[in-house]
Amino acid sequence: MTDTETRLRDYLQAQAATVPDDAQGPGLEPPGRRHHWPVLVAAAAIALVLVLTVSFLTRTAPDRSVPVPAGPPPGPVSGAAPEVPYTLTSGRLRTDGSTLHDGDRTVRIPPGVGGFFGRVGDGWLTMKSPAGGGSRAGILTPDGTFRALGPERIELVALSPDRRQVAIIHYLDGPKGEIVVVDIDSGRQVSRSPELPTRPSQLGWNRNGIWFRVDEVGDPSKPTQYGLYGWRPKSHEVTRIDFPGYDGGLAVPAASDVVGLTTRRGNNRCLKAGVLRDGKFDEQRQYCDVAAAASYPVMSPDGRTIVSSDVKLAIDIASGKRTKLRLPANAEVTSWPEPVFENVSQVLLITRPPGNQRLPVQQQIYRCDVRSGECAAVLKTTGATLQQP
Repeated sequence: MTDTETRLRDYLQAQAATVPDDAQGPGLEPPGRRHHWPVLVAAAAIALVLVLTVSFLTRTAPDRSVPVPAGPPPGPVSGAAPEVPYTLTSGRLRTDGSTLHDGDRTVRIPPGVGGFFGRVGDGWLTMKSPAGGGSRAGILTPDGTFRALGPERIELVALSPDRRQVAIIHYLDGPKGEIVVVDIDSGRQVSRSPELPTRPSQLGWNRNGIWFRVDEVGDPSKPTQYGLYGWRPKSHEVTRIDFPGYDGGLAVPAASDVVGLTTRRGNNRCLKAGVLRDGKFDEQRQYCDVAAAASYPVMSPDGRTIVSSDVKLAIDIASGKRTKLRLPANAEVTSWPEPVFENVSQVLLITRPPGNQRLPVQQQIYRCDVRSGECAAVLKTTGATLQQP
C-alpha cells in the first residue's frame, strides 16, 4: 500500500469517526510514520532546481477567482442544514454506505472514493484509491460516476482559483515527485513543475500561484523539518520561501493573497497569517498558545479571518480582534478533518464529547458566526465529515 493509499484509508476511517484523539492530519504524522531522507541531500538537490522567481512573488495575471459567498447580515445564527458538502458514513472501516450530501442532493459514494476538495460544475473534485493501487484525481458526478483526471499514483489535489484546472501531486521514483496541472473540461495536462527531489505533502492554490510543503528530515528521531515553496504554472522555476520555525500547517484561500501558516518552538505553537512581499513572508497577524496538540490554520475564503479550533477562537487579521466561539464548554472540536467556512463570516465545526468514546462516536455540527461568536446546533449525527465547498 502506497503512502497516498494509506492516507486515503485513514481519511475514510475518519469519516466513520474512528480517528483516535491523538491522530494527526495528512502530512503531519509522527516522524516514524513517514519515509525520511537526509536533509542535507534533499537541501542540496533542492538548491539545484528551487530558486527565487519573481513570477511567483508578484501576481501579474488578472484575478479570475470564483467570488466567495458574502454570508448573512449580523444577527441570530441559523440552525439550517450545512451549506457546504458533507459526508456521512454508516460503515466503520469501509466506504460502503457512505453518502455525499450537498443541499438537496445526496450521492452514494463509490468504493475507494474519499475526500472532496471543492465543487466543479455540477460535480465534486475528489480522489479514488482502487484496491489494486494507483490513486487518481477525478470528478464525482451527481449520478455517482467517477471521471478520472490526470496521472495515476498521486498524493493530493488543489483547485485553481477559477476552478477550471486542478493541481495534482504526482509520484515519481523513490521520494521524488512533481506537480501536474490538468484542465478539468478537456482532461488535458497543461503544465508540470520541475522534478522535485522530495515529493510535496501539502498543497494549495491562490492568486499568487501554487503553494506546497516539503517534509525535510535528517534524523528520524528528531521532529520533522518543513520547507515552504511556491510555483506558478508554466514556469520552469520553483520558489523556496524563507519562513523560520515553519511547522507544516498551510491554509491557502483561493480568492485571497493571504495565507495561514503554523510555527513551533517547543510546545509553543502559533497560527500566523500574512502575504508574500519582496520574497519574504510578511506577517500580518499571529496567535500563539501552549498546547500539546498540533494546530491547523483554518481561514475564511476571503483571507480576513483565521480560526484556532483548539481554543474555539476566531481572529480578525486586520484588527487583531479575538472572538470566542460560544460552543459548549465540554465539547471537543474535531481539528482534523478541519472546520470549514460556509461563507466569509460563518464557519462549521464538528464537536464530540470529550475523551475516548465507544463507536460510533456521537457528533454535533455547529455553525458559528466569527463576528459575534454566536453558535447554533445544526446536525446531530455520527460518521460525519465536512468537505470543501
